[in-house]
Amino acid sequence: MSHKGRTPDEKFLIQLYKIASQKGDPFSSVLCGAVARALGQKETATKNIVKHLAQANFVEKLDEAAVVLTPRGMRFVLEELGMK
Repeated sequence: MSHKGRTPDEKFLIQLYKIASQKGDPFSSVLCGAVARALGQKETATKNIVKHLAQANFVEKLDEAAVVLTPRGMRFVLEELGMK
């Protein structure tokens, strides 16, 4: 059984989902810095990841510091985690 490696973007989405879900709603806003710290990523890398994920409509930027999953991002995460 081989386990597919995940890109930094995929890891960011999954961690965003986990942190938001811990708040009680997977569509809760989460600070980008919290996701970056949980993944051990640098802030600059995180800003680039968020920019690309927003362009692809996986997340929505609320401001420079916070993001939320979009329905498209949620579908992706659930498929990656085998929950859909």
